[in-house]
Amino acid sequence: MDKRKIIISAIVTLLMIAVSAFAYTKLSSKKESTVSEQKQEAIIRSVDVKQFELGEIASTIEVDGRISAFEKINVAAEVTGKLLAGNKFREGTYFKKGDLLFQIESSDEQYSLFAQRSSLLNAITQMMPDLKFDYPQSFQNWKNYLDAFDLERPVKALPAIQNDQEKYFIAGKNIFNIFYSIKSMEDRMGNFNIYAPFSGVFLSVNAFPGSLVSPGMNLGQIMNTSRFELVAPMAMENLKYISTGQKIELHASDLGKTWNATVNRVSNQIDQATQSIPVYFDVQGKGLKDGIFVKGVLEGSSIGQACKIPRNLLIDQNHVYVFENGKATKRQVEIVSRIDQMVVVRGISSNDQIISSGVNNLYDGQEVVLRK
Repeated sequence: MDKRKIIISAIVTLLMIAVSAFAYTKLSSKKESTVSEQKQEAIIRSVDVKQFELGEIASTIEVDGRISAFEKINVAAEVTGKLLAGNKFREGTYFKKGDLLFQIESSDEQYSLFAQRSSLLNAITQMMPDLKFDYPQSFQNWKNYLDAFDLERPVKALPAIQNDQEKYFIAGKNIFNIFYSIKSMEDRMGNFNIYAPFSGVFLSVNAFPGSLVSPGMNLGQIMNTSRFELVAPMAMENLKYISTGQKIELHASDLGKTWNATVNRVSNQIDQATQSIPVYFDVQGKGLKDGIFVKGVLEGSSIGQACKIPRNLLIDQNHVYVFENGKATKRQVEIVSRIDQMVVVRGISSNDQIISSGVNNLYDGQEVVLRK
């Protein structure tokens, strides 16, 4: 009985599979294909072409930026004291090289210096009797030094030492120590008067007469008005046409003025954000002011076997489409330089027909016809 049930179940299963297969085949034969059997026609575009002359091209590089002062320095105090009333400068005040900018009260320091000079005078005077008997050949030199000694004037260099014995004798009297202490104080006295290192203008003044200043205190900021510079970023591809000493005319359209500038130096550090390198121009002339925006064109060396094409003909930054055998052929070119809306390239000849219209709607190998 069990064997019979198994056989019947197998037969039923086979029948069901056969019926399902027959139904699928029947329905599939009735389903219409959604794919058109008609062959799609290729789009043929009409294009314009241009030919560009190949030859020597003078490289020109656009330069622009803001003029900045070559020297801007903070004036700081090196000594402690009260700022005297001689300071008449305020922000925007012009001064000449050598003018007294700040004067700090120095009477206490001056009296200490007089005391030190008196100590040196006393020490030399006390050793003169011994010097006369032990080193008579040097006595007259030291006597002349004493006779010319002036407490209110900077001390002169000590007399020349004749031999080692005299040197040891002088050192034992503490003469050298006192002398160099005085020279240090005299040098320090110069810090109480601050003079202009160049002709310029005050950008800021932070201390006024009566103020107590201390070492390191910022008294103000000054700017040199006789020398300016322009910092212009240059593309890496243009650096080979730039060298120190090159001349350029810079124009300020707002002011209607022109200045001459010279390439002063080229940085060796790349700006990571723009992938450019700063080039520094030395600018001199009348009417220059910090912050003026200027433009100019730098004449570089000649570029051989190249041609100049409009920048909008470039595809993928360094390719152009060339009309060849009725097709648009994509060709790579070498970008030598960029000049305004033009680019200087190598890689095409004077006979090449460069597609000059609708380049963004083309693809490599597309059939095209010349527009009549």
